Amino acid sequence: MSRQSGVITLPADVVGQPGNLPRHCARHGLPAVRQQDFVLQSKVKVEGNRFLTQSNVIGMGERLSDYGKKVRTADVKGWPLCRKCTSTRALWLAVASVMFFGGLATFVGSLVVATVADDMQWLGGVAFAGFALLPLAAFPFTLGSLPRLTGARTSPDGASVLIENPSDAFAAELPGQ
Repeated sequence: MSRQSGVITLPADVVGQPGNLPRHCARHGLPAVRQQDFVLQSKVKVEGNRFLTQSNVIGMGERLSDYGKKVRTADVKGWPLCRKCTSTRALWLAVASVMFFGGLATFVGSLVVATVADDMQWLGGVAFAGFALLPLAAFPFTLGSLPRLTGARTSPDGASVLIENPSDAFAAELPGQ
């Protein structure tokens, strides 16, 4: 484990074994009420300008292939989440679900009603609003994601997990402290 400028580095194989992580939240330092298993992904920058290269399906497929070759993942077993993190995650995922499924129901429902009823042009606006909610649901979904809540990510080589600005209680329980 190494610590530099507010970032703690843990080996990926240590984080991947259950029971190796502290019993306090990395973000708030509060006692954990839940341990969560998930997969962390590294941040990848694909070279080249996507607008200047081939802007067709083949070019997009090539960029996705480059991304897939460079991205690294690390399994995390038993990450501690406090009550604040758990409730924040539940809140944002509930908002995302309401937006997505509400938007889907609004969109489909307005189209069904428009096919049955006559002279209801305002349903086009309702259908558009429902359709617009579908991609907007990604924002609260991201706010409730585990990498954002934990402040952790995989290193570019995939050999370690980087934890940004962990709480003092979390850092004190790590091996080597």
